[in-house]
Amino acid sequence: MTFDAFPSLLSQLRTATSGAHAALDGKLALLDGAVSKERYERFLCGSLVALAPLEAALTAWVTPSSGRCGLIRADLAALGSALPALGEHRPVSIENLAQAYGARYVIEGSALGGAVLARAFQRALGLGDDSLRYLRGRGEQLGEHWRAFTSELEAWGKSVTDPMRAEACNTARGVFELYSDAFVAAGAFSWAP
Repeated sequence: MTFDAFPSLLSQLRTATSGAHAALDGKLALLDGAVSKERYERFLCGSLVALAPLEAALTAWVTPSSGRCGLIRADLAALGSALPALGEHRPVSIENLAQAYGARYVIEGSALGGAVLARAFQRALGLGDDSLRYLRGRGEQLGEHWRAFTSELEAWGKSVTDPMRAEACNTARGVFELYSDAFVAAGAFSWAP
């Protein structure tokens, strides 16, 4: 029998953010069956408002990838929607690796939910691939990418102090709050025309 002296950072992040995650999903109610183009556009706008400053802040800590903000902009263009004003929202500090991992946990995890949402929006609205790039993101490589990220996260978690783990968890909660604020600004929580 082996004993791992280090608790799973992934589990700590899940526990620390479970309430915020459930609250956000409940307010968005994107799988409640009342899907419309307007709801999808508002969701994309809110996602862009939250993700743009996060992607910019993470460039100091992560090798830049293709960037998901570009995918959102392309989806909005394909839908004939205007880009939202990014504005200022509650800042999320990403000044060290602990904060970067906390933010990435939320961002990378959102891609998993995105795959489910893509199917729902495609079914309900008959959207083509050119309008679902953000939600489909990594496509067939999504599972492999998530496993690679969580492996990296857990390896880092074994080498750090409890205060650093707490900082990652606090940042992850802050990212959920940023998304919530951005969805409010985009009108994504109220669906009345």
